[in-house]
Amino acid sequence: MSGKKNLNNYSAQKIIGRKIILRVLEKGDLKRTLAWLKDPSVNMYLSQNFCDYTEDQELKWFKFIQSSNNDIVFAIEDINTNLHIGNCALHKINWEKGACELGIVIGEKGYWNKGYGSDAIINVIKFAMSELNLKSIKLNVYKYNRRAIKVYKKCGFKLIQTLKKNHLYNGKYWDTLIMELKKT
Repeated sequence: MSGKKNLNNYSAQKIIGRKIILRVLEKGDLKRTLAWLKDPSVNMYLSQNFCDYTEDQELKWFKFIQSSNNDIVFAIEDINTNLHIGNCALHKINWEKGACELGIVIGEKGYWNKGYGSDAIINVIKFAMSELNLKSIKLNVYKYNRRAIKVYKKCGFKLIQTLKKNHLYNGKYWDTLIMELKKT
């Protein structure tokens, strides 16, 4: 596999942004993460419904991520307080194609709409494209998540496909937007 990297090489690395620090997710972060996943006001923006997710499922997922050479999950910390406020990840890394999927959650709602997510995304993009030499990052976002769509566009993502009314939330079907950022 050309260009394949050992993601364990990045486990000690910290990525410093303007407002955030990205560091590899640790086992001690799981309790906080699980609380966010179960919070309906956070969960509504996630790729699946985690409201019934258990500690055992979270631990199993964490062990999978730790051993994966195609996924890397970062904890997002406030640069001033070191409070763990969210996670962002590069998933399903295809080393041959130089592509992956981006996921992000700011679980601490007091940090919403303050630029922390944008800073995390900008820095994880730089990492993906310069350190991992990836050429394409895709993501899925629900049409009702206007705040995230605005951030993704600001960070350079372009709409490439709309999956019409494929996501059921709160008794209504919503479109899922697929967006992509390509290395120039």
